[in-house]
Amino acid sequence: MLRALRIPGTYAAALRAARAGAAVAPHALPGATAVVRANLRLAFGRADPLLVRSIYRHFAQAAVDILWFDRLFDARNPERHLELAGPGWEHFARTRPHGAVVVTGHFGNWEIYGASFRHVGIPMAAVARRPNAAWFANRLDRFRARLGMETIEKDNALPLAMKALRAGKCVAFLNDQAAGRFGVPAPFFGRPVSTFTAPAALALKLGVPLYAGYSSRTGDGIRYRCWAEPVSVEGDAVAVTARLNAVLEGYVRARPEQWWWFHRRFKPRRMERQGRPVSAAGVPIAS
Repeated sequence: MLRALRIPGTYAAALRAARAGAAVAPHALPGATAVVRANLRLAFGRADPLLVRSIYRHFAQAAVDILWFDRLFDARNPERHLELAGPGWEHFARTRPHGAVVVTGHFGNWEIYGASFRHVGIPMAAVARRPNAAWFANRLDRFRARLGMETIEKDNALPLAMKALRAGKCVAFLNDQAAGRFGVPAPFFGRPVSTFTAPAALALKLGVPLYAGYSSRTGDGIRYRCWAEPVSVEGDAVAVTARLNAVLEGYVRARPEQWWWFHRRFKPRRMERQGRPVSAAGVPIAS
């Protein structure tokens, strides 16, 4: 099924088609675009139309990279595709931690970011929500397996994540979505947003290192810069979670077109918004 979804022809033709689709998407998908614009206004004070178009263009290109990954990625020469940057990789190489927590977000191409760990010999397990479509979920599991990643289902994540960490694996969390009543308020672009504390809590409980990182697309042909950095675990889980949000915010400010603005990240905890009208980004509208 995944092969059937690939755009016929060459990779270059697929990119041209994706970019053409991205050019009309802001108008063709008014609901999604409203969320993007509302989020951008909350983060930056305005929704630059050029940035909105760049966001659609980036994710259209990233989707093509995923669909063509098996054809184009040269596992014998991974540095052709993946540039490892940041102090985290050196720290990994020097300490070879027995288990570590890695926090990333829906930034750049998070699936390909996971692949970067395989190519430096680091076993990876990723916590992720299973897609609703069974055929797509199964294909995605197999794709991740080919990249050297185990998938831990989000609904039963903590015991399985602890098991993976104790087995010496790195466990990755996509920790940039609204946690609702299950999270704690942590600053993000100057606003308190509900954020899961699980990554910080696991690192503290098990005494394993904590890292943050992301991938950013740098060119055609599946080329990504993969950044990793150690994050201090001083303080409690709430303090460490706030630190992780600050790190992610720095990434987003540097390359805003490569973050998933389609998610209602700024919505408050459910109990705090009951009975109140909300904007497209999920933030309560003052009465």
